[in-house]
Amino acid sequence: MKIRQDSIATAVGLLAVATVFAAAGWLRPGTVQLVTFVLIAIVLAQSINVLTGLAGEISLGHAGLFGIGAYVSGILARGGALDPLLAIILGAVGGGAIGLMLSYPAGRVREVYLAMMTLGFGMVFYEVIREWQDMTGGVMGLSNVPSVVLKNLSLLGVRIDGGDYLRFVVVIAAALLLILRNVSQSKLGRSMVAVQANAVAAASMGISPAGTKRLAYGISGVVAGLAGALYAHLVGYLGPDSFGLPRSIEVLVISIVGGLGSITGQVLSAIAFTVLPERLQAFAEYQFIVYGLILACTLVLMPKGIAGLLLPAPRFIRSGSKRRADIATKGAGEAAPWFLERPASSSVAVRVDNVTVRFGGLVAVDNVSLQIMPGRITGLIGPNGSGKSTLVNVISGVYRCTSGAVHFGPRLISGLSDVNIARLGLIRTFQDPRLVPSFTVRENLLLGRSRLWKHSAIAAMLGLPAATDDEGAALRAAEAVLQQTGLTDVADRPVETLPYGSMRLAELGRAIMACPDVLLLDEPAAGLSEPEVARLSEILRWLKTGGVTVLLIDHHMDFIAGLVDEVFVLDSGRIIFSGEIEQMRKDPDVVAAYLGSEELEHA
Repeated sequence: MKIRQDSIATAVGLLAVATVFAAAGWLRPGTVQLVTFVLIAIVLAQSINVLTGLAGEISLGHAGLFGIGAYVSGILARGGALDPLLAIILGAVGGGAIGLMLSYPAGRVREVYLAMMTLGFGMVFYEVIREWQDMTGGVMGLSNVPSVVLKNLSLLGVRIDGGDYLRFVVVIAAALLLILRNVSQSKLGRSMVAVQANAVAAASMGISPAGTKRLAYGISGVVAGLAGALYAHLVGYLGPDSFGLPRSIEVLVISIVGGLGSITGQVLSAIAFTVLPERLQAFAEYQFIVYGLILACTLVLMPKGIAGLLLPAPRFIRSGSKRRADIATKGAGEAAPWFLERPASSSVAVRVDNVTVRFGGLVAVDNVSLQIMPGRITGLIGPNGSGKSTLVNVISGVYRCTSGAVHFGPRLISGLSDVNIARLGLIRTFQDPRLVPSFTVRENLLLGRSRLWKHSAIAAMLGLPAATDDEGAALRAAEAVLQQTGLTDVADRPVETLPYGSMRLAELGRAIMACPDVLLLDEPAAGLSEPEVARLSEILRWLKTGGVTVLLIDHHMDFIAGLVDEVFVLDSGRIIFSGEIEQMRKDPDVVAAYLGSEELEHA
């Protein structure tokens, strides 16, 4: 039976914290230690959930980040060199720093190579702590770490026993889960999932794939390092075998079985995988065989894990922000065309100067020059393979031109990345809708807001008013776009459940949310029904009224003819015509290359 995840999880979390605080004083020492282990496992599982569940980056060396936090905190706190509380903080920082360092080589590899790279990191870390005897104790391990087991742990000068440490850890875990919920339901989490789904489409909205992955590695490293530091002061002894490959496999299995992307699923899975081995010590030597069987069964029978079986799909908008936005929208009446505020300009919006694009010996675009005037709808047509999409890719920064230059207003943009071009206000769509399938329409629309967010990452993590107010404004803007695109009734449905035409309109709505100065549309009418084409025409006229400059690629001649102010025709990578649509219909070169004799007779 499905349950309401946000409200139930919050209530259960508060009840769990209250229960632990009340019970910590009278539970048996063994039970106190087991519950503390469970909480540390929950924290460690969340580190994988951020990296793999949200950002889609596979890690087989997470035990290394866990171990860095443990050894940094343990070494710094030994012999009273540093207060253990500060040592725990530095352990988490150490894990984050190494995670951030890993993000750079990880950004250059994918899939199996990424898995091997992270596996290599874990193996290197394991060998370092085995061989660096002066610092880590080598194979003999690091002993005498201030801990509850050794009864020599104090935080800020206050002696801590097992029950007190349990209370401390549960507060840390609860605060962390709250922060990670804020991350997943903010611009940060949505950007991570968007990059996982399609990095090129994310970049076209101004989301940096490299920057987003670095953030994911950094957060994941901090969380894993925190788990390691808490572990060090629980057990009092650190040996290399606690941070080898089996630990990395174990935490990855916990995350997959719990359901990647689901915070609550990770909690349930961590509890199960920590408690059951303690209760089934007789089968300890078969532990990883059992893990393998569980993982295989999970992937076959419930690929979305425990969360997919028991919980609704995780959502990426805070319910509180949505409620406030709904109230504000109803109070304001019909949503205003919020983006129609740019002043008219007589300068050229986009200028392409002698651009040539070669792929090996193939010339896809051959010395093309054109100007796109502001506040107008310009058509770009031509037969398949004529170079239209290649030219759009050059303008938007997906491809680099072999020679020539592209200017956006007065600024030279050829050579800039697609992310930086999008952040300047030049936004594009694709031949096929590149949305996040698991996101609702509303969540996809919020991705378009990426270049306009004003609040910081810290504000998003902590749920500060700067973040909630910004989210509320974005949701009100999304409501306006939903009304204009006719998607209000399906706003909260995952786009993977929608017909193709609705996906097309959702992608256009996402681009509108970016408040573009120039909008490049690559065959937006392809696959649409007549009513949907009519709706698309209305939207484009609405954009033109607001001063948005549009470059429109399409093969639907009746659709093009009713919209464009000027048209360029490409053939074999060259411009063969520029001018008004009626003149184009009569041009013999265009007729021969694209329209055909029937069009000439009709004209």
